[in-house]
Formats: sequence, structure tokens, C-alpha cells
Amino acid sequence: MRTIYSCFFSLLIILSLPAYSQKKVDEAKEEKTNEKIYQGTYLSVDVLNPFLKFLNTKYVQAEASVDVNLKYMFYPVVEFGYGTVNYSSSNGLKYKSDAPFYRFGLNYNIMGKKRNENHFYIGARYGLCGINYDITSDNLKDPIWNTGIDFNRPDQHSFSHWIELVAGVRVQIYKNFMMGWSARLKRTISTKTNGDNEPWYIPGYGYSGTTSIGMTYSLIYKFDFKPKKK
Repeated sequence: MRTIYSCFFSLLIILSLPAYSQKKVDEAKEEKTNEKIYQGTYLSVDVLNPFLKFLNTKYVQAEASVDVNLKYMFYPVVEFGYGTVNYSSSNGLKYKSDAPFYRFGLNYNIMGKKRNENHFYIGARYGLCGINYDITSDNLKDPIWNTGIDFNRPDQHSFSHWIELVAGVRVQIYKNFMMGWSARLKRTISTKTNGDNEPWYIPGYGYSGTTSIGMTYSLIYKFDFKPKKK
């Protein structure tokens, strides 16, 4: 009799295994389907460009960004900053400008399937800047006739917008603290000219009239606004 009961229970266990396995598969599918789209918000502050002032660059620029983690794959991003330049050339021409700038875009995390905070991403940006600038001359000479030239264009206004291709890395340092690098290839869409002059330097972009290359090195903090599980 004991042998019959043992065979009976063994048969029940064998028959229940497929159902149990299917249940686990269904639970895994449900968990994946119900995975939260939102996975955190990041605040990044660039520390590279302010440091470049100490290397005698002609401009000073500071910027920060906010991006949102959507399933560790897609990261809508807003970047904003402020740039100034005060430059005097050797021939007596002086250029001064300052302006805020903004960029909007999206990053795609190539390592998104790993679901962690170490990212390698590519992306694109649309940037824009309204610029106020002054051009003045101090003993500017005509190179042919060697006579003085009065070239003063104060209180000039312009608008520039451009596109960027971006590649970058984000690395987790400790818990919600990270750091990251990005490289950018920039191309202007258009820049408004003012008769015989135009902006020499565009905050957030670079020198006007050229394809620009930029880099950032950022310190990053992740804010996790996900609701707590009950």
C-alpha cells in the first residue's frame, strides 16, 4: 500500500511540473510587461568648460543638463548654460558678448539591456541661442593705406540655431553619484547677420561660420522619484 501511495504522489508531482513551469513563465512575462517606464532623473553639471578658462581660452562657458531615464534605453534631455567672451585682437578690434543657450534632444543607451547605471550612448541635439554683442575698434588700421578705421558696432543682436551629433559615456561612482564624458560634432543651421558683421562666437556652439567640435566632462546625480512599494 505504501508503494502505491508513493507512486501516486510521484505521478502528481510529475503532472504538476508543466503547470508550475508555465506559471513561472507567465509571471516573468507579466513582470516584464509591467516594468516601469520611468527609471529616474539625472542632473549633470559640466566642469570641463569652466576649467578651460585657466588655459587662456577666449571664452567662458558653464552648462548643466537634466535627462530622464526611460527603461534604461531612451533619455530625453534638456541642456542649458551661459557663455561669455571678451576678446581683443592684435590689430585693435575688440569683441564682447554674453548670452544663455539651450539644447533639446534624445540619447539612446546602447547598453540599455543591462539595466544598470553604466551607459554608452549616442544622441542628437537641437541648439539655439539669442546673442547680444559689441564690436569696437581701437587704433584699427587699414592694411593698405595705413589709415585709421572707425569700426564700432555696439549693441548688436543675433540669433543662431544648430544641430549636434553626440556620443558619450556615463559611469556609476557610488550609489546615485556618477560622472560622464561626451563628444559633440556641431553644425549651424543658420545665424542672423547684421549688415557688415555677425557674431564671432556663439555661446553653446563655438566660433561662428565653422563646424564645431565640443566636449563635456560632467558630475552627475540621479534623483529617483519612483513611488515606494507598499
